[in-house]
Formats: sequence, structure tokens, C-alpha cells
Amino acid sequence: MSGVEKALHIRLSPEQTRCLHEWAAARTSAEVEAGCEPSGFRLDIAMGGGIPVFAEAIGGGGRLDLGEVDVVMVEQD
Repeated sequence: MSGVEKALHIRLSPEQTRCLHEWAAARTSAEVEAGCEPSGFRLDIAMGGGIPVFAEAIGGGGRLDLGEVDVVMVEQD
């Protein structure tokens, strides 16, 4: 592609970010205390033909519904 290209940015709110960090930290702490290597998590973004777009964190047998997130097309040079 030539000229300006676009990137897709997915933005979590400050509250969603706080919840995700707390959820991940609690899971990681429990795994380390149990002598396990931290497993991390997957962030799933569900997009359809319309709006809204939803996010969910999945890891270690647990799930965290983050709710609706913003998706923005950003021009890149």
C-alpha cells in the first residue's frame, strides 16, 4: 500500500484497564504462590457488522467480561 495507512486501535477505559490489571495480578499471584509459572491471559475482541464491540479476558480457566470497548481507525504515516 502506498500513502497513508490505517491502524486499528482498541481502547479500554481507565476502569476496564484497572479491572483487567487487578484480575491478572490476582491470578498471577495465585499461580506463583502455587509454584506454577504464570500462565498469562488472552484478550478476545468480539466485532460484528455493527457497533458495539466487546472485550473479554480469558486465562487460567477464568474469564473477565470487560464489556463494550472503543475501536478507532488511526492514520499512520
